[in-house]
Amino acid sequence: RGQQQPLQAALFEVPRQEFSLPRFESEPIEDAYDELNLIGFPVSVSHFDMLRTDFRGGARASDLVPAVGFTVRMLGNLVTIKYVRTSRGELMHFGCFLDVNGEVFDTVHFPDSLKQNPFRGYGVYLLQGVVTEEFGQPSVTIQRMAKLPLKPDPREV
Repeated sequence: RGQQQPLQAALFEVPRQEFSLPRFESEPIEDAYDELNLIGFPVSVSHFDMLRTDFRGGARASDLVPAVGFTVRMLGNLVTIKYVRTSRGELMHFGCFLDVNGEVFDTVHFPDSLKQNPFRGYGVYLLQGVVTEEFGQPSVTIQRMAKLPLKPDPREV
């Protein structure tokens, strides 16, 4: 009984066919754009790796406490914006960013600065401002700000 082959297997024996798949090639930037399109943020690389520039800012979040009172230039990946009205009814913002090391830092955008340098959606910004400290927490009062362009998707060039 254990040595006999079932009748069905003998009647319907199908030859096994071997397949070989072509080698799939992709660039990390292509994967990052796929991730951006599918889930809204890159997973395989950071937003900073997608920038056209290699500049990573002159300061990091960890550098802010010793830099109180000084002007700094830094890069930040926008996390969120808080919208606030001043006593005059003008719009101002408080921003929350991640630096290239993944550390959080806060920004203050007064009405005059905000009119000259508005937010342009999520992404990485080049920020310039004066470091201030309140309740032991540093923040950057923004003087100038610009959203940085990403490398192009090579499939769309």
